[in-house]
Amino acid sequence: MKFASIFALALPAVALSQTVTTASSATPSSSGTPDLSTCEEQAGPYADACPQCEPKCEGSSAYEQCLYSVFSNINYIESQCWQHGGQNCKGIAIAQVCG
Repeated sequence: MKFASIFALALPAVALSQTVTTASSATPSSSGTPDLSTCEEQAGPYADACPQCEPKCEGSSAYEQCLYSVFSNINYIESQCWQHGGQNCKGIAIAQVCG
């Protein structure tokens, strides 16, 4: 079980470390705010966290995979929190992963 936990926590770090110097997939719209539609698709029930979490994947060469990793990690932390009787687990998980 320890290996699985370490593996689950290492995947987001690998995905986040892959950056590229080309334009981000979350290109600014005419209003100057990023287009979060791809993030919201990947985020599912955590779509409200896209403005906070999407910058972690800006410029990533594997943008969608990075988002998937971020939100999978949030889901994992939230699940662990609930299993241990936590309160406000979604907010805690988002804060822990996305700052």
